[in-house]
Amino acid sequence: MARPSKFVCLTIALAALATSCSLEPSPPPPVGTFTFGVYGDGPYRVWEVGRFRHLIRDVSKSDVDWLIHVGDIFWYPCSDANYKRSLRSLNAIKCPVVYTPGDNEWTDCHVRIAGGHEPLERLDHLRKTFYTDPAHSLGARRMAIQSQSQAGRYPELVENARWVRGGFVFITIHMVGSENGTEEFRGRREDSDAEAARRIEGCLEWMHEAFALADSMDAHGVVIAMHGSPGLQYHPRPRPGFEAFLEQLEARVKIFPGRVLLIHGDGHQFQVDHPLRDRVSYEPLANFTRLETFGSPDIGWVRVVVDSVAGDFVSFEPRVMKRWWIW
Repeated sequence: MARPSKFVCLTIALAALATSCSLEPSPPPPVGTFTFGVYGDGPYRVWEVGRFRHLIRDVSKSDVDWLIHVGDIFWYPCSDANYKRSLRSLNAIKCPVVYTPGDNEWTDCHVRIAGGHEPLERLDHLRKTFYTDPAHSLGARRMAIQSQSQAGRYPELVENARWVRGGFVFITIHMVGSENGTEEFRGRREDSDAEAARRIEGCLEWMHEAFALADSMDAHGVVIAMHGSPGLQYHPRPRPGFEAFLEQLEARVKIFPGRVLLIHGDGHQFQVDHPLRDRVSYEPLANFTRLETFGSPDIGWVRVVVDSVAGDFVSFEPRVMKRWWIW
């Protein structure tokens, strides 16, 4: 009988290694809870793609009801091919995927390594690629959502989504790194300034509508997901482009009786904390939690368990894909 080739042996060994590096399954969620996942900021480099594929498998076989992708689906370039490749990856995930853009997808596309694109042209193409059906999520199994574009005042904001589950109101708002799209760059035009101002205005209105809806239904909480790190570590002096957001978020959190969870990426560091403070007393606002998810070079996601009876967040489970010499 012929001996297997070295290539076949290597393939078998790599397959065994990929199987052996699987993470332990998450514990089953308690009765009266639901789960969702959070991911963003990767993969950036070719050697991270293997771990990203493993992440897709890990999320797909998990118990999460949906995955929130907080943006930065790639690094460079900002090519049509990269958009299509990323869309295929998101649609390969078995659960619904709600995606909000990051800065790598459009605001930073002007740099030479990204292709020297005009950011607003890339934003338009991004919306036409990923949001062909704003009333539904991405993913292999779609979920019905409400898009801000359906409300009438901001028809271009197809990416801002809202849905309700277990007494919690969930929204995504398109606020990105690069100072929320206000960062200066060579060749920046006035229409970029106008876009940033209108997008921020629309996002703030979407946030206020979410809190109003939560108030009307006596909701347990509000969950806000976006890409950009607003500078909570510097609060009450946030990053440029996020001043109005943090000021109005603080005002809303202070009078809201339920829980508020802010989810973002951009900083590439997993952390769960309570950094929002009253800017007068500088006391932390106890009903506010921030979840920042992983980012390149770490490829990992966070499984969040929510108690729909008690109206609180049970756990934030980090699930990081292990690194091996082959990827």
